Amino acid sequence: MLLNLTVLFFALPHQVVPPPRWNVLLVTADDMNADSAGWMGNKLGATPHLDAFAATAHQFVNNHVTVPICQPSRGALLTGRVPHRNGALGFNPISSGVPTLVGMLKEAGWFIASLNKQAHMKPDSAFPWDLALTDSGKNPKLFGEQISQCLKAASTAGKPFFINANITDPHRPFVGDTSTTEAEKESPAKLYTPAEITVPSFLEDIAPVRREVAQYYSSVRRGDQSFAALMAALKDSGREADTLVVFLSDHGMSFPFSKATVYRNGTWSPVLIRYPGMGKPQKREEFVSSVDILPTLLELLKQPTLEGVDGRSWGPLLRGEKQPDRDYVVTHVNTVSSGKSFPQRCIRTKDFAYQFHAWPNGTPHFRVEAMGGITFAALKKAGESDPKLKARVEQLTIGVPEQLFDLRTDPDERTNVIGDPKYQAELGRLRKLLLAHMEKTGDPQLENFRKKTWQ
Repeated sequence: MLLNLTVLFFALPHQVVPPPRWNVLLVTADDMNADSAGWMGNKLGATPHLDAFAATAHQFVNNHVTVPICQPSRGALLTGRVPHRNGALGFNPISSGVPTLVGMLKEAGWFIASLNKQAHMKPDSAFPWDLALTDSGKNPKLFGEQISQCLKAASTAGKPFFINANITDPHRPFVGDTSTTEAEKESPAKLYTPAEITVPSFLEDIAPVRREVAQYYSSVRRGDQSFAALMAALKDSGREADTLVVFLSDHGMSFPFSKATVYRNGTWSPVLIRYPGMGKPQKREEFVSSVDILPTLLELLKQPTLEGVDGRSWGPLLRGEKQPDRDYVVTHVNTVSSGKSFPQRCIRTKDFAYQFHAWPNGTPHFRVEAMGGITFAALKKAGESDPKLKARVEQLTIGVPEQLFDLRTDPDERTNVIGDPKYQAELGRLRKLLLAHMEKTGDPQLENFRKKTWQ
């Protein structure tokens, strides 16, 4: 009997000891293009601190955010559900009763904090912050101080922490924009001149555009300094070794054919993820989505899975296993910041992108916040004397219901090949895949899609 009790005494700890309670830092940039970072191949040098972190992290280089607009992007990220299943179609709260990563981790015992963008994470009942701090998104020094404040509060509470740290660079207004507030005038370590930068190839390399892109890159540099301040505060706290860190942008840069569109530069947002004991950093090229991040974090934190999510954990990929249907990703736009509805869907693979637009009516009425700066005005003016630029402007503002792009020869998605006979087989395949996704998720644009396409 004594021997049996001894065996039971030594066996029990191995059965009841809970999993390690890692801390989590979920870091977002605001409106930062995928190709702006050095670790993604940019030669400008605007992101030295992110690049250093990237060298230590797994890189998901073909991640696309589910929605390329601030509030619904966060809704999808923190619920693991596409917008029409979480309720946040645009700048509105998620539906009552939809569970969030924030609520789940708080209930499981984490200290929950956020920096900035709380207005884009609603209702309050779904995002029950223990500490919510603001006004630091474009001020690296204050950002670092607020991270330290969160870390100290979690330590005092005796809990592991989950901090959603939102850097609000390089969101408009950019560094050097005359409309910036005093809180946004913190100078970056480097101010870029128009002569130094390379205009992204999906835009036009004309003087006004080059000037605004230089302002954008100066804002990227300041955002990188905020990331550096965050990582320094984490290291100083002594919690770096047991903290899981995720970084991504909420969507692409605030320029035409990017933010608030399902064009490539709108939704493409690579993810960096680093966690204790992860092994050698991997570069993953599967097509993944921001709705996958919630189930991925739950698996890594050894928390129960959440039913009803649309995303899938990246755990199997990181273990070297295969996952089906990782050769494409579906993205969405519904309502934009003005409250107007411009429904768009895209299914994207390595070689092709098929877009469905429900909003075109033959008039130039498409308008989003990303068209409010120097660049779009310059493109529109240049188009008055240049037929090629005029057609590019009309591609954005007038649109057509369907577009197919061959990304092998047209990565900037300028030439719609939907009528070319040689692409009909691929067009049919992508339409069927998008139809299946819309049927599975109960997409409200399903009937419009059926009416305007081959269905």
